[in-house]
Amino acid sequence: MRILPVSGVSSAALLLAATAHAQSAAPAQTIAPPPASAPNTLITELPPPGFRTMTMQTPQGPVTVQWGQPATLPNAADYKATVEQLDANGDGFVTPQELPEHHALSSEFRLVDKNHDGRITAEELSHWQ
Repeated sequence: MRILPVSGVSSAALLLAATAHAQSAAPAQTIAPPPASAPNTLITELPPPGFRTMTMQTPQGPVTVQWGQPATLPNAADYKATVEQLDANGDGFVTPQELPEHHALSSEFRLVDKNHDGRITAEELSHWQ
């Protein structure tokens, strides 16, 4: 190590400061992936019908992703409803008040009501189904 003279500061003080700084700097830590022999603690199940699965390798180990939707929707019958079935007062339109509780159309009413008049016609409903 070469020490250069600095006015007003002793060489020993600079050497002490440089040594202290070098010792205080912590080395960067890296996390190693688990060994291949590590036990798998995840519970694996087959995906439900209609879902797809893909496994990717990452530095931390394999990651499995499942996506999709069931082959049959639990509320599939909601999407087959007609204005005649839903129109409680017989005026030829469906309003939010006429829909059964938790009907699929309840959450999508504003999307289906294309002219935003608060009523769904048979034509508007046919585009939703």
